[in-house]
Amino acid sequence: MPYFGHVLLFLVLAQNLTPEERKIEIVDADKYLPYVETHFDGGPVQGNMLNAHYFPGINLYNGGRYTRAEQEFSYVIMRPQYLNANPRRDEFMSVSYYLRGMIYFYHSSGFGRYSAAKEDFEAALKWNPRNYIVYIELSRLYSVLGFQKQAALLVQDLMNMMPDENIAEEARKQLAALTQQSQSPKVAADPAPVPSRAEIKKFR
Repeated sequence: MPYFGHVLLFLVLAQNLTPEERKIEIVDADKYLPYVETHFDGGPVQGNMLNAHYFPGINLYNGGRYTRAEQEFSYVIMRPQYLNANPRRDEFMSVSYYLRGMIYFYHSSGFGRYSAAKEDFEAALKWNPRNYIVYIELSRLYSVLGFQKQAALLVQDLMNMMPDENIAEEARKQLAALTQQSQSPKVAADPAPVPSRAEIKKFR
């Protein structure tokens, strides 16, 4: 079966699996970072959702404790109604999906992790289409799976949205990488470097 056929079969099978059946194993960094409840004023919520789960999840992610971070983001994702009174609900939900997708994409192993990351990136964009960094990560995911054309179209669509210069620069780099890959005999690329912690802190 050609490479792309294997990729398509992989995605179809993975999308039919439950999270338990996917056998995704999250890989934590070496150092230990404890869970710490935060005290940010993020606006009205139910059940202290932001300071008990969302912001601690970001801190755990920044510290490389991806297993615990995934648990906190999943808690938020499963309870959007707790944020209904918050005017930034869509932003918080989008970032939760995005960072959980980043965990599956960059910090996990096992069958189904790419499919899980793709679903989370797409959900992040449904909640907030202006979460521009997600387009780039989704493009990188397509590229890893061998779909360079679709990956390039996604970045071009992003450029048409006229994002800020930082995102536009990342988009240009991604397009350049895709162009280079298309000229190389190698079909699939390795994942791009993980964004720095400074880049993640903007979500606070």
